Amino acid sequence: MARFALFAKSLCFDADQQVFYPLNSPAQRVALTPLQSAVLRRVLNAQGKLVRNQALHVLFQRERSEIPFADSLTTTIAEINRRALLAHAPGALIHQVPLIGCVLAEQVDVEPYSDSVPIAAKVEAPIDAQPEPLVQAAVVKKKSWLLRGLLAGFLLFNVVLALVARHELAPSDHQGTNYKSYGHEAKTQVFIAESLMPNSFAVQDALRRYRDLKPRLADGSIPSLLYINRSRTRVFTSTFICARPMSQKNNECLSWMVSAQELPDA
Repeated sequence: MARFALFAKSLCFDADQQVFYPLNSPAQRVALTPLQSAVLRRVLNAQGKLVRNQALHVLFQRERSEIPFADSLTTTIAEINRRALLAHAPGALIHQVPLIGCVLAEQVDVEPYSDSVPIAAKVEAPIDAQPEPLVQAAVVKKKSWLLRGLLAGFLLFNVVLALVARHELAPSDHQGTNYKSYGHEAKTQVFIAESLMPNSFAVQDALRRYRDLKPRLADGSIPSLLYINRSRTRVFTSTFICARPMSQKNNECLSWMVSAQELPDA
């Protein structure tokens, strides 16, 4: 049997029998329609929260009517409040929010009503439920600190790894890696290492090979930049042909290593 005591136990709503009656005069009953009873029960179960029109629209679909839903809902809520006043309610039960939904009126308090429920059982229920949330909160806090510690350690490890990689893989700045302008060979600008003299054998030999062999980039185009460095051995040169300056990240440079067998006859 589903009954609700309203307005500080001055009014009773019997959802099964679909009636209102004053608690001090159970014989003075005011009947509700099934639709009115369903709407009121839906609002009471929301416990003071807003019930949107979409949730109530399902209830109205059970009864076929040519009246638009918005008008029918307004009429139903007004009729519920009117019948509650007939049962000596001190005010309206439901407050409608236009185009959004409806909610219990502020002055309405609701609690299940039964003649056989002892008062002691209602008092003991919240006492038994208190310790459990406290224990769960402590466990969640420990897990949160553990997770934060692992995350902080992981981030610190990545920072250290990045610093080590930057130190180990950073380009060296020593003699032989810096270049100075030499001039042009046709459409190619020539640079030589700062440690080389323009008339040195390494520079002249590399230029002779470049004129004779005319190397190309990977796409077959003429290189716009030529870098000449000191040769470590007589077998290979240390020359680079590039599409962009060597200092750039994507310079498209190729190491032009010419073996002794490819050299023209002296």
